[in-house]
Amino acid sequence: MTPDEITDALDRLAKELVREGWTVVPIYKGQRPVLHVYDRDVPHLGEGIMLVPGTEAGTWWYRSSMGENLAPHTKPFQAAERIARIHTPYVAAIQAARSRHRQIAQAPKTSFHPPIRPEHATIITDLQRRFPDVVCWWGAYTGEWWALIPGGTRWRLANASDPGDLVQIIATAS
Repeated sequence: MTPDEITDALDRLAKELVREGWTVVPIYKGQRPVLHVYDRDVPHLGEGIMLVPGTEAGTWWYRSSMGENLAPHTKPFQAAERIARIHTPYVAAIQAARSRHRQIAQAPKTSFHPPIRPEHATIITDLQRRFPDVVCWWGAYTGEWWALIPGGTRWRLANASDPGDLVQIIATAS
């Protein structure tokens, strides 16, 4: 591929990522053009995406900064989806931690958080069986049920005071 074809392919990926809500900064000066991709709320966690030759003639791949081939250059939507699936759980975890940090800062110092009980593991197992693509957990410090729900190329973080309410949230989001 020519340098212009490489930047055109990266631009197509950038459009897909922006459409999905990610922030993209093209860095085309230097030896290898790169797209820096991150969530606007978590700018310190990002990914550098470049284009590299594939094993088949004429096929180039979008590659993450960790060395993972994401998708062929002809499928920028697929690369955008892979990037989102890799990064969304981390972004959601950082946002949840920030939210929790704010709650802790505002909570009275004498607040008590219920301990994790054995039945929580049973409920989590049941939720995972019912919704295999959803990550669920009991928040020992928040005292709530949590779920990370996939939705296309973006994930949704949800919480509820009891597992039945969380099931309803997951079912309506899926």
